[in-house]
Amino acid sequence: GGHGRGPRRAGCCHRGLRLIAVRRAPALAALIILAACTSTPASEAPAAEIGAGDAAFLAMVDPAGAEAILAAGGVEIIDVRTPEEFAGGHLPGARLIDISASDFVSRIEVLDRSATYFVYCRSDNRSGQATALMADLGFDSIYELEGGTVAWLASGRPLIAG
Repeated sequence: GGHGRGPRRAGCCHRGLRLIAVRRAPALAALIILAACTSTPASEAPAAEIGAGDAAFLAMVDPAGAEAILAAGGVEIIDVRTPEEFAGGHLPGARLIDISASDFVSRIEVLDRSATYFVYCRSDNRSGQATALMADLGFDSIYELEGGTVAWLASGRPLIAG
């Protein structure tokens, strides 16, 4: 993953979580906030200070981190793959919003910007495009599955068909 998304992915991994703040104004350079690369658990890491309402919370999570986030609940799961890919297997509770569909942007625009979203695709390329758009549109809290369903399956975690 990480194809063509420049500095958005720079930095360290910390227990499967990369914290990234993305400026909502697309003309501004992205401000990258990274979790400390220490033995301090992410929950105890100091919060990054940024202007209130100025940036969206965007975190790349590996399959183990994703499983924990999904188990905790309170997130809307969005699969941005095609309907065929979705039917072949998806995360439990996922909602299909195909990024290649002509109505993708309009379907994203009507979502609650204050909710927390978990976005994924096959490899994290399309989900990266989707989460960048969501951040630009003013969504507050977005998680993205690093490596997509390829990494999810490679880690021994199942998808559900249908």
